[in-house]
Amino acid sequence: MPVRASVSPLPQPGHALLRVTELEAAAEGLTLSIQRQQGPESHLADDGWRRTETWLMPDQVRRRGDVLEFHLGPEICDRLAGIATVRLRVREPDIGVVGTTVVAWPTMLTSGASDGSNPFAEDIVRLRRARERPPAEVEPEPPPPPPVVDPLPPPPRPKPELRAARDPMADLPQRRGGTGWMIAAAILLILAGGGYYVWTNYLNKPEPVVAATPPPSAAPTPLANAGAPQKSVREMVADYLATKPAPAAMLAKGRDFAKDGNMAAAFLVFRQAAEQGNAAAQVELASFYDPTAQAKAGFPHDGPLAADWYERAALAGVAEAQRKLGLLLAKGGAGLVADATKARSWLQQAAAQNDADAQKALESLPK
Repeated sequence: MPVRASVSPLPQPGHALLRVTELEAAAEGLTLSIQRQQGPESHLADDGWRRTETWLMPDQVRRRGDVLEFHLGPEICDRLAGIATVRLRVREPDIGVVGTTVVAWPTMLTSGASDGSNPFAEDIVRLRRARERPPAEVEPEPPPPPPVVDPLPPPPRPKPELRAARDPMADLPQRRGGTGWMIAAAILLILAGGGYYVWTNYLNKPEPVVAATPPPSAAPTPLANAGAPQKSVREMVADYLATKPAPAAMLAKGRDFAKDGNMAAAFLVFRQAAEQGNAAAQVELASFYDPTAQAKAGFPHDGPLAADWYERAALAGVAEAQRKLGLLLAKGGAGLVADATKARSWLQQAAAQNDADAQKALESLPK
């Protein structure tokens, strides 16, 4: 099984301490097999290197906790001088190999480093010499280059004789009569330019344009209450209701608001009058919610609310409310479920009051 191991040299030359961990074995009787990686005779024995595996007995083996310590003497350490790594195997008596690892062998002094009695010193010296590199050959310095002698300057070239440059226009034929007409053309241009200048600046001088004075604009008429801030619809309606008008007056005021297109103000005034029991205002308020009527901007249809306000006026005997409630119940919509029986009943009550539209609606109802 693989184990972990390390080697530390001891103060005494030729001695080292091998520490092995992760090895469950008794310290008594353990032997080692040490193998180098070079050469056919790679296994270390008591008398040198062999081709076959040999088991060596350490000087001493003891356990310190989880660590087994092997004391190795000169017969092992001296022969491993100069070797970087070795393959190590541990064998236990009556069991066999119990651990295998590769360990780095440290640099250490051999046993003959102090008295010169090492029997393997010659092999160690030979190994070290084999590992030493021969000194680099010193290349001889190149001979100095010969002195550079400046060559003599070449003799000056004779200067060519200067000759007068030939005019290339000399061979062109001379044109006759060209100068006269060019002078005449220049005179004509001067005369024309002078005449144009005199005409423009003296003879045809335009009269100054006098800007017409605009008529004085009328002063803007100050608007009444121009500086007063505009009131909101609710503030305007609140100011009106603060005068405590009668329900009939509120009905008329609401219709005026609706005629002017102020539907929000009309709605608020109609609701105030309807809550005070004005039947006509109740009909007007119900029309804001009626899904069968034309929608008014900003007011969503609500069938149950429209039926509630129509019914209040219908119970008061208003034929218009009875007819509109009957038509609403006949169609339904906007959350209201149609009821043909109630629709016919309300239309009959309105027709009994000579409401022509209710009579026509009764004829169109399915029987």
